[in-house]
Amino acid sequence: MCQIERVRYRRCPLVEVAYQLNFPTILSIEAEMPVKFQNEIRKAFPQYQMQTEQENEITVNITGEDINPMFRHRPVRKLHQFISEDGMWKITLAKNQLAISTLKYEQWEDMMRRFEQPLKAFSEVYDQSYFERVGLRYVDAIKRSELGLEGVEWKELIKPHLLGCLSFSQEEVEKVNLSTLRAEIVIDGTSVKISSGLGIINTDNKEPDNAFILDCDYYQVGKVDIDKIGGVAEGLHQKSTEFFRKSITRKLHEAMDPQELK
Repeated sequence: MCQIERVRYRRCPLVEVAYQLNFPTILSIEAEMPVKFQNEIRKAFPQYQMQTEQENEITVNITGEDINPMFRHRPVRKLHQFISEDGMWKITLAKNQLAISTLKYEQWEDMMRRFEQPLKAFSEVYDQSYFERVGLRYVDAIKRSELGLEGVEWKELIKPHLLGCLSFSQEEVEKVNLSTLRAEIVIDGTSVKISSGLGIINTDNKEPDNAFILDCDYYQVGKVDIDKIGGVAEGLHQKSTEFFRKSITRKLHEAMDPQELK
């Protein structure tokens, strides 16, 4: 397969990028504060906060003829979050996951460089030498108003496999109020969870803006030793580049002002 040339878009639609490593549950991460881990990464990620991830639970009590559903939140896991001074980068440590995410993605190599010390610190503090899932997630919000494409139909910008009802022309359908697509595919051994469709983006000092949201999680499941992680991640990144370019038209590609990466 011919490798697609990498570019950096000056009008980049990325909202968030996350690189996630899953491992067998380490109970001490849930039970104790990660003091040693924080000390190793505090210079680059000085801010700390802890969140509790929850899932919803419904139980039903039946008394005679009455059915009384009860809704409650059940704590799942603690998320220890270490945040850069500018708030744009975040390391998340949970009992079964280590991740880096950013709201200011510029280049893949930069993200991997920032993750080197947290990964090294995690391996040393928790004596973990392998991972069970490697994932790379990209969330794009494509806004026609910011690209000089007002009035252009989505089918002129996005390829059919992501469009759903947005593939109708204005002559066929007056307006599409809601269109979402969820799929999971496998490309050359890489699994991809896809969520795409219409969304509204709230931006500072601006009116809410309609956008096409593309949320893709590229991942590989199976034991991967820590010294092989870099190669697996690079493969996921390559697949993400290929899939995105195959999902947009030439018109959209050019509107985002691509610059060749040296």
